[in-house]
Amino acid sequence: MATIKQPVQDILTLLGNMQVVNADGNTVVLYTRVWNNQYKLEQDGKLYSYAKPAAFVEVVNQAAYSVLGQGYRSADIIFRIHLIHEYYNIDGTLEQDLAIFDLRDAVIALLHLHCPTGCGPLNAVKEQQEYDHTNIYHYTIDFVCNFTDTGGSTDGQFIYSVPPYDAQIETPAP
Repeated sequence: MATIKQPVQDILTLLGNMQVVNADGNTVVLYTRVWNNQYKLEQDGKLYSYAKPAAFVEVVNQAAYSVLGQGYRSADIIFRIHLIHEYYNIDGTLEQDLAIFDLRDAVIALLHLHCPTGCGPLNAVKEQQEYDHTNIYHYTIDFVCNFTDTGGSTDGQFIYSVPPYDAQIETPAP
């Protein structure tokens, strides 16, 4: 059975296993959590300081589900990945954090076409770079996929398959 929790956990696990380089030049594991506007809260001094680079996973809740029957439903949903990167002008290139693009490239390479539980392949469809920042950069990448939610099913019997299906239908001759 697939509910929205499973694909979110799958994405968090993948991101959480990534090795990245922090502002000190050390190779560390990418800090990952579910998005709760940590970037703004930290900037406002209302949240603990977390390790950077970081990736936060948001489920963009604008999905319109189609009812498939027997408690199953399907929708195209968006997983928005918030990348938070800390950059100090160490090399003298003021206001030019090119390392954020290395992080972006690594995340897209990791997630593009990956199939989390209950989902078809993730497709990177939209990106947004922040242009008003301090030494902390915020970059978002939207991945869309089809998600089949089995949470409403009471029979517990569900066969999950990612299209294209290899079904062959034989019809009786007239």
